[in-house]
Amino acid sequence: MEIIRLAFFDVDGVLSAPEYRDQGEAVIGFTEEGWQHWCEEEEEAGYRYCKPLPPVRTFAEERKKDGSRLFVLTATAGELETKAKEVFVREHYPALFEAVIPVSHENQKVAVIREMAKENGIPLTQCM
Repeated sequence: MEIIRLAFFDVDGVLSAPEYRDQGEAVIGFTEEGWQHWCEEEEEAGYRYCKPLPPVRTFAEERKKDGSRLFVLTATAGELETKAKEVFVREHYPALFEAVIPVSHENQKVAVIREMAKENGIPLTQCM
């Protein structure tokens, strides 16, 4: 297996198990408008009920130990959601990731990975 030199992780469903509560009740899914309202209301605490995933943490720690550079690459609906994700990552995965890289749409992730690989002279086969 080829070494992974750049590794990218999403927050939603990868680094976190989504869990949201409103007035003590579980919230299962949001409309776009509902999510925007949630982010505005909760601000930096938007991910406070979400749980980190220990097997993913272990996998990321192993990649870092092997010399991989780790990044969070995640789609966000704006600055408030980005900040909430940064707080979650900092709290549950301290000093593990070099940066949280937000994109406005999921389909932008591949371009970011390609650009970072190119900037660092790393073949795409050494990225995940």
